[in-house]
Amino acid sequence: MKKAILLIICAAALAACSSAPKRAGINAVPAKVTKAIAKADKSCTVDADCAAVQKGCCMCAGYEAVNKAAAEKVQSVWNEECQMAPCTREMCYVQITPKCENNVCTGELILPKGRN
Repeated sequence: MKKAILLIICAAALAACSSAPKRAGINAVPAKVTKAIAKADKSCTVDADCAAVQKGCCMCAGYEAVNKAAAEKVQSVWNEECQMAPCTREMCYVQITPKCENNVCTGELILPKGRN
């Protein structure tokens, strides 16, 4: 009887684990996010056409500049892949200012004050 109860508890725990939401690893850079950024439209005519998107689940992975409309698609992939991702390196500074140069969205690194 005790073996049957233990078996039922183990089966229930296994079922709960398999139905749990997918979690990205620590400081993850999921392949789906990388692929979404690589496929994203980067065309522009003015700086306002561009937006910065995170290249990984955590801020320290850096940012990439893409077209604003494409940024929404990348953000939806990021939301799906990085929703529960744990980050351990939050004290880095890798933000960019999105710019349009030669009709392509690029990013200019924003340096912290005193690091000109």
